[in-house]
Amino acid sequence: MSLKSTMPRYISQLSWFFVLLAALIVSILTSWFVISGWDYGFSFWYDFYDIGPHIDHFGPQNRYVSGLELLPASEHIRLFSDIVYSVHHQGAGLKEISFMYQGQVQAMLREAEVIHLQDVANLIDNLRNLLYISTTILVAGMPVLVWRRSNPDVKIQGLLLTFLIGAISTWVMMVGAKEAFYQIHVWIFPPDHDWFFYYQDSLMSTLMKAPYLFGGIAIAIIAGATVLFGGILLLIRARFRLLALTAIG
Repeated sequence: MSLKSTMPRYISQLSWFFVLLAALIVSILTSWFVISGWDYGFSFWYDFYDIGPHIDHFGPQNRYVSGLELLPASEHIRLFSDIVYSVHHQGAGLKEISFMYQGQVQAMLREAEVIHLQDVANLIDNLRNLLYISTTILVAGMPVLVWRRSNPDVKIQGLLLTFLIGAISTWVMMVGAKEAFYQIHVWIFPPDHDWFFYYQDSLMSTLMKAPYLFGGIAIAIIAGATVLFGGILLLIRARFRLLALTAIG
């Protein structure tokens, strides 16, 4: 049985686009925050990207802080975990992140790095708020549309979402992944704050083997988001099938 919508078609499809866009944002950010709970899988990426040898090579070249290359892998992983904790807790403890060098406690991060990571912490807070807003749109909007018997047109919604994702993907491919990564930093962070650090100037960049580590993390987030978004779409489909069966009955 066909369920006729009680809403005008253009309003119906536009409303579904915003709900599905909210679902996509929820999927991406939920995946992000879930993976962050495992320190973004750093212990895996540490070996995958040969971060240990990378630290052995660039650690001694650092112009400001010495000794990172003398630490075992477990300490490198612990330092990364401390950074993750801080940026997910409003930047708390960034200045206290440290390690032992020649019998003394040594701060790992310079002031410019602390400022940048505080900017990252602020960004994560904004993303958390975006997750709350998007979840509200999804949780409140989808039942209303279902109640109004507004059925999403698969072709229209597929075209809209494909165009959006395709436009972003095309831009990344045109400028290159690294340049896109840098440009996003330019857009996001304050213009008077440093965000690019040479390995010789930053143990933070050396520890993270930036930007290579972020590529692996991004792939993991996208994979998780794809599963979550697919689950939401299946839930919507199942809800409309149940509504159709109810109407027939």
